[in-house]
Amino acid sequence: MLQNKPAVYVDADSCPVKGEIDQVCSDHSIIPQYVATINHYSPHSEYSDWKIIDDTDQAVDLFILNRVKQGDIVITQDLSFAVLLTSRGVYALTPRGKLIEEADADEIMLRKHLRQKTQKRGSRLKGPPPLLEQDRRTFQKVLDDFLSKHEGIQ
Repeated sequence: MLQNKPAVYVDADSCPVKGEIDQVCSDHSIIPQYVATINHYSPHSEYSDWKIIDDTDQAVDLFILNRVKQGDIVITQDLSFAVLLTSRGVYALTPRGKLIEEADADEIMLRKHLRQKTQKRGSRLKGPPPLLEQDRRTFQKVLDDFLSKHEGIQ
């Protein structure tokens, strides 16, 4: 087993897979670092470490950016934030189990630009589809596989 396990940070303000994170991290003896603003604090288990910060714009993102190291993993739904992380050698995983890579950056930023243009015109955009049980299982498997690979198990 490697001595330098990756830290697992969670953008917890809107994370729907906290239970899955706790389970996988527990299996790998890693304590996940949940970061949330005071308005979104919701401790759900004893097997986690919560960092509660002021409710200001991008506070969670900045808190995590100032602490992650190359090789760590961050779980977030914010794809623009994920792009910043990948450029630093940090792994970014969505709650649906998609590992964001640097090669995804151009497409992600283009889609964000198009969404913002659409919103400025006053059009309403649909949100993401509901998170399904299959999405949870996919997320759990991807996170477990990632941590196993870093421990040299796979």
